[in-house]
Amino acid sequence: MSIEVRKISKTYSAFQALKDVNLKVESGELVALLGPSGSGKTTLLRIIAGIEAADLGGEVLFDDVDVSDTDLGKRRIGFVFQSYALFKQMSVFENIAFGLRAKPWRERPSNAQIKAKVEELLSLVQLSNFAQRYPSQLSGGQRQRVALARALAVEPRVLLLDEPFGALDATVRRELRRWLRKLHNTIKITTILVTHDQEEALEVADRIAVMNGGHIEQFDSPEAVYERPANPFVFRFLGNYNLFHGRLAARTPVEAAPESVVAQGEKAVTFVRPHDVEISRANGGGSIAAKVTHVGFAGAAVNVELVRLDDQQLIDAELSTQTYRDLALKVEDQVFVRLRNAHSFADDYTI
Repeated sequence: MSIEVRKISKTYSAFQALKDVNLKVESGELVALLGPSGSGKTTLLRIIAGIEAADLGGEVLFDDVDVSDTDLGKRRIGFVFQSYALFKQMSVFENIAFGLRAKPWRERPSNAQIKAKVEELLSLVQLSNFAQRYPSQLSGGQRQRVALARALAVEPRVLLLDEPFGALDATVRRELRRWLRKLHNTIKITTILVTHDQEEALEVADRIAVMNGGHIEQFDSPEAVYERPANPFVFRFLGNYNLFHGRLAARTPVEAAPESVVAQGEKAVTFVRPHDVEISRANGGGSIAAKVTHVGFAGAAVNVELVRLDDQQLIDAELSTQTYRDLALKVEDQVFVRLRNAHSFADDYTI
C-alpha cells in the first residue's frame, strides 16, 4: 500500500514542527525519516499513524484514499516504539497474541488460528524457543523483535517504526538492522522508519527523507543522499567532512563532483569526506602541502590529522590500513594531499 502526505503542517502553540511537508512512499518500500532531534520526523510519523492530527489543509492518503479523518484503529497500522511497550505479566506468546485476542468477537480468530499465527510470527522473528518466557527474561534485541511480531500479528497495511533500536547498544543495533532488512524483503510491507542514526538509514532504507526544521531537505536513495547531497545541511548530517571556504578558482587541488555547480570566481564552501583525501609523498602538481599532526588507529581504517602549510587549516583523512603502511606516515612528516569528489555550494547557504 502506498502512503502519501500532502501539505502537512503541525503547530504546537508558537512552535511549528512541520511546514508544508509532501512525501510519497511507494507500496512495499522501506523509507527512513532521518534527521536531528526536533526536525519533525516523529511528528510526521504520528500524523501518518493517526495518533496526532495535522493542521487544517493537509492530507494523508493510503492508496490514494484520504484517511485524514479516519480513526487510528481503522487505519490498520502496526506501530513499534523505542520503549518496546511489552506487557510484563504476559509471556512472549501472549504479548504477540494480544492484538488478535483484543479484536471484536465477530472478527476475532479462533484459538487454533491465533496459535498458528503466533507460531508463524515467532518463527519469522527467530524466537520460536522463547514463547513461554517473559519480557524480563529477554535481551533488549529479543524484546524489540517481540514488539515487532506483535505489531505484525494484526496484519497491518503499514508498519511504522519510531527509533526502534535507539535503546540498544551499537553491536545489537547493527545485528537488528540487518535482520530488519531481511525481514522486510520477506514480508514486503510498506514501512517507515524514524531514526537519527545515519548509518542505520543508509543500510536499511530503499529511500531516505532527510529532515531539518520541519521540512524535507532531500528525498532520494541512500547512495544519492550520500554521494550527491542537495545542500550543505545534508552533507554535514551524513557523516564526517572537511570544510573549506574561498572562491572557486580555475586551477584547484580539489577534484569537484559533477553536481558542484558554483561558478568560477564565486564565493563557495567546499565539502570533502575524509576518505576522499588522498595523501602522497610526492607533489603531483596542484597538491596541497601539509604536515601530519596526529595518527589514530580505528580498526580497519587509520585516521590521519594534517595541517596545511599555507594557511594552517586542519584536514582530516581516513586511510585504509594498507595505504597507511605503504606511506609509512609519522607525526611531523611533510606530505601532499589532493581532495577528491568535492562538493561546492554557494557561500550564502544558511542552516
